[in-house]
Amino acid sequence: MGSLARFLLLAPLAAVAAEDPVTRLDTLTVTATRVPTPLRDVGSSVTVITADDIAARQVYTVADVLRSVPGLDVVQSGGLGKTTSVFLRGANSNHTLVLVDGIEVNDPSSPGGLFDFAHLTVDNIERIEILRGPQSTLYGSDAIGGVIHIITKQGADTPRHGLSAEGGSYGTWKVLGNTAGRIDRFRYALSASQLHSHGFSAADDRLGNEEDDGYRNTTVSARAGWQALDNLDLDAAVRFHHSDTDLDNCGGPGCDDPDYTQKEDQVFARGQARLDLLDRRWRQQLRLSYSRTERRFRDRLDPADSFAADSNFRGEKFKLDWQNTVTPTAWDTLVFGVTTETEWMDSNDLATRSATTNGFYGENRIQWLDRFVTTAGIRLDDHDTAGDKVTWRVTQVVRFPETGTKLRGSYGKGFKAPTLYQLFAPDSGFGPVGNRNLKPERSRGWDVGIDQSFWNERVLVGATWFHNRFSNLIDFQFGSGYVNVAAARSSGLETYAELHPLDFLTLRGTYTYTNTEDDREQPLQRRPRHKGSFDADLALTERGRLHVNVLMVGSRHFGPFDIKQKLPGYVVVNLAGSYRLTPWLTLYGRIDNAFDQEYEEVPGFGTSRVAGYGGVRLTF
Repeated sequence: MGSLARFLLLAPLAAVAAEDPVTRLDTLTVTATRVPTPLRDVGSSVTVITADDIAARQVYTVADVLRSVPGLDVVQSGGLGKTTSVFLRGANSNHTLVLVDGIEVNDPSSPGGLFDFAHLTVDNIERIEILRGPQSTLYGSDAIGGVIHIITKQGADTPRHGLSAEGGSYGTWKVLGNTAGRIDRFRYALSASQLHSHGFSAADDRLGNEEDDGYRNTTVSARAGWQALDNLDLDAAVRFHHSDTDLDNCGGPGCDDPDYTQKEDQVFARGQARLDLLDRRWRQQLRLSYSRTERRFRDRLDPADSFAADSNFRGEKFKLDWQNTVTPTAWDTLVFGVTTETEWMDSNDLATRSATTNGFYGENRIQWLDRFVTTAGIRLDDHDTAGDKVTWRVTQVVRFPETGTKLRGSYGKGFKAPTLYQLFAPDSGFGPVGNRNLKPERSRGWDVGIDQSFWNERVLVGATWFHNRFSNLIDFQFGSGYVNVAAARSSGLETYAELHPLDFLTLRGTYTYTNTEDDREQPLQRRPRHKGSFDADLALTERGRLHVNVLMVGSRHFGPFDIKQKLPGYVVVNLAGSYRLTPWLTLYGRIDNAFDQEYEEVPGFGTSRVAGYGGVRLTF
């Protein structure tokens, strides 16, 4: 290469390298330690997805945002609104605790106590934090495999308002309005949206199912805060979802059911008071949270279906959490607190049942020699039916600022109390179901990892090796009901790379290898052994933006032990773009499954073909 050509190629890169670093490692996370902490000081494996990352993808649901997260798998039984589960590091779908602004939203009326991501839209979300590994020390039950925390927006200094409307394939349209701002000591953020889609058949139309299964979603999200005193801050958040979903009664040929529907209402609410004392060395936070999920299924008789059923489920959870954060020195932070939580459920065949869990937790984080960060925590939980459980967790960070290297590791234990359904479900015609003698499920896991930055943090790469073991797992056995009989383990490698070669270009890639086995040494269902993703975000001009997402998912196993079915892997390409015509008007659009890949996430259930969507956004 000639000297002039070499200069023209390298000069722009050299100019960029001389600029300020990207400082992605200074991104704050609150989920890993329950206090805002830079990622460079966190020993756990954490992924933070920002509002800008979400906007670049232009998707409707949080589940679609999570698909590119290393170590996390999303499985959906059809299109919009259909049951959507996540599997974190090979753990069961009900082993992940889901929080919205600190509110525990796992459904107490679900047999396994999981959270269905089908109806959680991206409206008003500031960031999403994914914390991998057993996290019961800070979060108690349900965090046996990890935590997903959705944090909504707060008002900024300058009030901003927005309106958007979009439409596209499958008769889909969405309208959204939002406003956010700050007036003196008061801040606020509010959004409301309507999403409608005629959809496609939940049971795969390639198997002869012709009826479209539609979906309707109404979401309202609000958050407000008031700096009552210089040392007293009050904050409240509420989120409401209402959805109507058309379902099919199975997956496979002949599964169309025109009369099978589900209606769901979800309410998540939280109030918090934060008081700073002793020159802000002692912070007290009192949180009161409430969640409610109601599900109503209706299936009328029709010529294609001789079975009719109406069923209702209601789950509620109330939690009080008093957290104290004490910082006696600049290098020592102590977090401790007390929680009490009561959950209720009822359904057609189960009268109202409840359970209360009281918890006591503490964690100490020490930074020393500007290179080492050590955390150690312990927790005691007492469930009024399943008894008490002690969990603990330690993490270690070793930094080498001279080389941009961070070594990290963690070891911890988790537990999950039996659900109300598993404890109290009435006997059926085939034998017992509920079992009041169930013990909590348990996990223990460790990971070790490295994060390496180059070029003023414009290049970040990392890898994490993990191992989890699950025991005392609750399983259903005909003739015995729910019993503690199962065990499983998972191990694997999570890798990522992020490059910012130019100010207008960001490249990201992930690859995860996950090996899972049950107590019969068979792979666990629905978890792919290989998974990867690639994202490119390109600012074509000051006004235009293009995003490319490539998702690669390996083969998965489904079905019981003796008739396992293996679904082939697939690659899906998604495109999104936007163009700002004026300071207040933006056009945007996206193409899902751009190359029309035929694939299934669940045997017999449909997935989107190539689909296009476009819209307009006003901001003022």
